[in-house]
Amino acid sequence: MPVWITLIIVIAGISGIVALVHFTGGSVRARLESKAGALKTWLAQFPDHPATGALLEPTGHAALIDLEDGRTGILWAMGRGAAGRVLQGGALQVRGARLRIDLADFTAPHIDVVIKDEPVRRIWAEALEAALTKGDENELS
Repeated sequence: MPVWITLIIVIAGISGIVALVHFTGGSVRARLESKAGALKTWLAQFPDHPATGALLEPTGHAALIDLEDGRTGILWAMGRGAAGRVLQGGALQVRGARLRIDLADFTAPHIDVVIKDEPVRRIWAEALEAALTKGDENELS
């Protein structure tokens, strides 16, 4: 079989699989619909770090979680689920509408949260700066 025919078959097959996954809902991104939902998701992942409150990002793709011990956690949409981390130091970079949180964690070296609403982005940036600074202080003590 000529290479060009094999190439067409492979491309058509891969395209078909991608289309099938997309149209059957496989590319849907998770949303944190409410504070209660975000807290429930947090508790499922981090039962040893009880939460007291949540600050949702307007699109529902991320949430800052207030923890009982005074620290802060973050949840973000990852595919159909959500991933989370307790913030223990790091750095924040604001790049337009994107907040990039750099962590000393090889499993999640950085987290990007896009917030188009300027006042909300400013609130998130202030909360993240405070949480990351507090995390740095906890690591030193």
